[in-house]
Amino acid sequence: DYKLASRMVEEQRQFDDCYYLPPNFLKPISAFVAGLISFELLHTTDDAKWKEIAEASMKEMETCAAHAPSNYKHKLLLLQAEYAFLSGEDNDAAKLYDSAIKAADDNGFIQDQAVACERAGIFHLKRDNTSTASHYYGQAHNAYLKLGAEKKASHLRL
Repeated sequence: DYKLASRMVEEQRQFDDCYYLPPNFLKPISAFVAGLISFELLHTTDDAKWKEIAEASMKEMETCAAHAPSNYKHKLLLLQAEYAFLSGEDNDAAKLYDSAIKAADDNGFIQDQAVACERAGIFHLKRDNTSTASHYYGQAHNAYLKLGAEKKASHLRL
């Protein structure tokens, strides 16, 4: 539900300059999720605020990935893939999705691997490549099952 998600991002932004709320360790996670939401919304709207949030999220992930690549590089790669997807740079997007999936897997971030696979599936489906989309949805499905997210996994059937 992107309408609800967008409201939550907007409400969270009021705390961006607070150093005590939310806790600083949550800021990169919040920025990552806000970035994913913003990129999705930019597929259907030209609202400058979502572009600003998406760009700020990428900048935050660049900083985090520079300091702790095993924790954040896959998140940065996924946001870069979303940027390439939005920009129509299909070859770059496909490579970046694969890099994000591999980096998340290499570092044990199954939840982010699942999201990256799902987003790659969406990308390929929107490019009318059902076979490749099905492959990525299958990977996402398996990753969500590893997490015990059976309801989410069941939503990915093509």
